[in-house]
Amino acid sequence: MTPKGRVLAALRRQEPDLVPHFEWILNAKVRHALTGLASELDFIEQMDLDGIAVGTDMRQEAIESKHHRDEWGVIRVSWDEYPNAVGHPVASRGDLDNLKIPDPDAEYRFDSFKAAMKRFGDERAVIIRLRDVFSQPRDLMGYSNFLAGFYAEPDLVQELMRISVDYNTRLARNARELGGEIIVVGDDIASSDGLLISPDMYRSLVHPHFRQLIRNFKDLGFLVIKHTDGNIMAVMDELAESGIDCIDPIDPLGGMDIAVVKSRYGDRLAIKGNVDCVKTLVSGTRAEVREAVRTCIRDGGIGGGYIISSSNSIHAGVDPELYRIFLQARLEFGRYPLDQEALGREGI
Repeated sequence: MTPKGRVLAALRRQEPDLVPHFEWILNAKVRHALTGLASELDFIEQMDLDGIAVGTDMRQEAIESKHHRDEWGVIRVSWDEYPNAVGHPVASRGDLDNLKIPDPDAEYRFDSFKAAMKRFGDERAVIIRLRDVFSQPRDLMGYSNFLAGFYAEPDLVQELMRISVDYNTRLARNARELGGEIIVVGDDIASSDGLLISPDMYRSLVHPHFRQLIRNFKDLGFLVIKHTDGNIMAVMDELAESGIDCIDPIDPLGGMDIAVVKSRYGDRLAIKGNVDCVKTLVSGTRAEVREAVRTCIRDGGIGGGYIISSSNSIHAGVDPELYRIFLQARLEFGRYPLDQEALGREGI
C-alpha cells in the first residue's frame, strides 16, 4: 500500500497495512537535526512519512524587521514560529467597506501545493490547509474584539464568517482542479477549559456557517479533517454531524480521551492524534514516548480509521531524538493486523 493509500484508507475508517503518520508542521530545526536536510519535501521522503500539509501562498509586506502585513491587511509577527496576528483591519462594520479580500485565483496562490503534488503525485498524500469560519474573523477583528463581537456586533461576526465560507470554498475549488483530495481546516474553537464561546452560542451562530463550508467541500469531492485544540466534547455531536471525515488531535491537555472519542464516534469519524507535544515529545523519556505511541495506537487504531501524530505539531521545542523514537514505535506497534496482545500489555 502506498503512503497516500494508507491515509485515504484511514480517513475512510478502514484498516491500511500500517497506521499512517503525518504532521501539520515539521519544524526546520527538528528536521535538520534528524536528517541534515533543509527541504521539508526531502525530509518527508527520507523519513517515509505518509503525507504533507501545505497551505496556500500569501504575499507579505514587510513593515519592519519583526512584523509584516498579509494580503488581508492583518499585521503578523515575523520572528515567531507561528505568525500570530497583532494588528487587525476590522474594528467596526464600517471597516468592511474597505476590507480588501485577497484574490483566491492569484497565479501564485497554490505554488507550494503544486510543488508538493509534482513531487509526490499519487505516492504520498498532499493535504491542503485551509481555514473554516473562526480564525479569519478572529484575525481580522482581534481576539478580544472578535469574542466580544458575538454579543456586541453579531451581525459583523456573521458577515465575516460568511466571507470565510465563500473564500475558502473558492480556494477548495481551485485545489480540487489541481488534483487535491484532502482538506484540513485548522481553526481552534476551544482551550483546555472548553469552548471559547458558550456551546449554545457556537451552535446558533458558528456551526451553521461551519456546516455549510464542510458541505461545500464534500460537494467538491474532498475528504475533510477538522483540527482544533482544546476540549470540544460539548459540541462533538455537532462536529460529527457536519460531514467532516476526521477529527484532530483529541487534545490530551484539554482532557480529551482518544478511547472515549473512538468509542462514541469511531463509526462516523476517523481520528488523528495525539502524542503529547508539550511534555512527552519535549522532555519525556524514550520509554514514555514509546508508551504514548503504544497507548494511542491501542486506543485509536483497532478497527482502522486512525492516523497517529503529535497532539499539535512537531514544533521547535520537540526533541529530535524523541520524535525519532516516536517514528520507530509507530512502525513497531502500528502494523495491521494490530497485535492486540502487545498493545494491551502493561509496560514495554
